[in-house]
Amino acid sequence: MKNTHEEQEEKRKSKKRKAEVHAVKFLADTGFFVGVGALAGAANYFYDFALKPIKRDKSRDNEPQEQPYMRGRAWMNNHPEREDWWAMSEDGIRIHANFIPAPGTAAEAASETAADAEPAVEHRYALCMHGYSDSAESMGQYAAVYRDKYGMNVLLPDLRGHGKSEGTYVGYGYHDRLDIIIWIDRILKRDPEAAIILHGISMGAATVMMATGEILPSCVKACIADAGYSTAMEEFTHVYNTLDQKPPVSAKILLPALRAVTLVRGGYDLADAAPIDAVAHSVTPTLFIHGEADTFIPCSMMIKLFEAASCKKMCMLVPGAEHVMSVVVDPEGYWNKVHTFLESVDPAIVEYRK
Repeated sequence: MKNTHEEQEEKRKSKKRKAEVHAVKFLADTGFFVGVGALAGAANYFYDFALKPIKRDKSRDNEPQEQPYMRGRAWMNNHPEREDWWAMSEDGIRIHANFIPAPGTAAEAASETAADAEPAVEHRYALCMHGYSDSAESMGQYAAVYRDKYGMNVLLPDLRGHGKSEGTYVGYGYHDRLDIIIWIDRILKRDPEAAIILHGISMGAATVMMATGEILPSCVKACIADAGYSTAMEEFTHVYNTLDQKPPVSAKILLPALRAVTLVRGGYDLADAAPIDAVAHSVTPTLFIHGEADTFIPCSMMIKLFEAASCKKMCMLVPGAEHVMSVVVDPEGYWNKVHTFLESVDPAIVEYRK
């Protein structure tokens, strides 16, 4: 019998072969081979620009609006109870997450000052997903509220190709949605009575929305999607149209070529990274949040997502908030809305702990 690694390797090769066949057909159907040199160069350039993992730009770290995020990064990185969790994805990628247990649980009860105390049990978990070109630490300010205010356990994964997770390309939530299910299963192995909420920003929001389009266990109670895009292709079109220096081909020609290049180099179809399709048949209650001043992912996409969603839903538009800045511009309003939403799903989720 073949071992699991060999089976996974064969599956990857099979998927790659299928992707290449589809890509060649797609290239032919779209007339790619006419002027192939220039178009191939432009498509590969845009692939490197948008789908190769890059490190966070730290040049704005000292700006006032970044300070809540910087405090959150320090909170996660320096937390004395932070644990590294590792897992293997279905296609053989090693993925990483940061876990911080709820206050007053077994980790604290094991200390000398609480040697005789019974370990507390906290079954609520917040799974927090970061955005493009960043890492789990950017979700620190969100996780801190869930843990320190609501007393939850928090899990902060690194998306593929980001932080400590392996990966050579950005999946825009397509593969990452399945990785979320792996983390959910990991939580359930730790705590079969777990109640889990998902909270993502930007590409993390797209990822959690796409996860809700899968068949999730009943322990997943709610989803908060902050500044997510409707589809990766629509977002690429928007970004392309706002570039100061565009390649010498139109978006209508370049983006289908990019889709084909991604099939070959990334092994997946960008058109499948479509949160709007996922929410259309999701049963997970979802809160959609977006900044009205967001020029990177326009708030019109949130409106489309909200209208398409078939689940219990709420939405919040934050005036004056740029991309993923809703929580910074109006933190009180932001968390009040999250509280109201979660309370409407199940009051026990937001039970305060002193």
